[in-house]
Amino acid sequence: MLIIITALSACGTGYRYYTAGNDEISLRQYKSFTFAPTLKQRKPDGPLNDKRDLGARLNYVNNNRYYNNPQAMQKIKEATISSLQSKGLSLQEGNADLTVRYATLVDRGTRTNYYTPYYGGFYGWGLGWGWGYRFNPYFYGGGWGPGWGGYGYPTQQHFKEGVLSIELIDNRTKEPVWIGYGSGELSRDPQKVIAQLPKIVEDIFKRLPVTNN
Repeated sequence: MLIIITALSACGTGYRYYTAGNDEISLRQYKSFTFAPTLKQRKPDGPLNDKRDLGARLNYVNNNRYYNNPQAMQKIKEATISSLQSKGLSLQEGNADLTVRYATLVDRGTRTNYYTPYYGGFYGWGLGWGWGYRFNPYFYGGGWGPGWGGYGYPTQQHFKEGVLSIELIDNRTKEPVWIGYGSGELSRDPQKVIAQLPKIVEDIFKRLPVTNN
C-alpha cells in the first residue's frame, strides 16, 4: 500500500524527482528482482480534433524518439540493474521477490519569459505545466518557483517535458511498494537525452531507502 508521496529537488541533470511508496524496503523481505515484459506502445487512432487524442499522438511520436527505442530502453534497464544491485538486491529471472516496471511520457511544458519596454528584454521564470496527456504524480496548475518581471509583460515559451517512472511491485501481493519519478525539460536532440538516462535512473534510485531490518 502506497503511503507517501515526496517531492525532491533537481540534480545535475535538471530533472526533478518524486517518490511514492513505503518509507523503506527491507532486504529481509525483498532479495531479488526481475523485469516486467515490455509492452508495445499502441499507436493512437482517434480524431485529430480531439485535444486528448492529439496529446496522445504527440506523446507516441516523441516517446519513440526519446525513450521508447532499443538504445534508450537498454540504458534504462542496465542502469536499473546496477542501481538495485548496489543496494543489495539480485537480478533473478524466475520467482523474484520484486518486479520492476517502468513507463515514460513526453508532453508539453510552459515557461514564462518577462520583457520590459525600458531595457529591451530579460528572462524571468515560473513554470506552469500544461499537460494534455497526464502522467506526473502532481498535476501542475499555476506557476511555481521564483519569478520576477517588474513592470514587464509575460510571454509563454513551450518546450518538451519528459517523465520517467520506475515502479517496484511485490510479486506476492501484486501491489506496488515504491515508485520513483524523474521529470525534466528535454533537449531537442534525442541522443543527448538518451545519454543522460543512466544518470537519471541513478538519481531516481538514490531516493529508494533500503535496510537490512
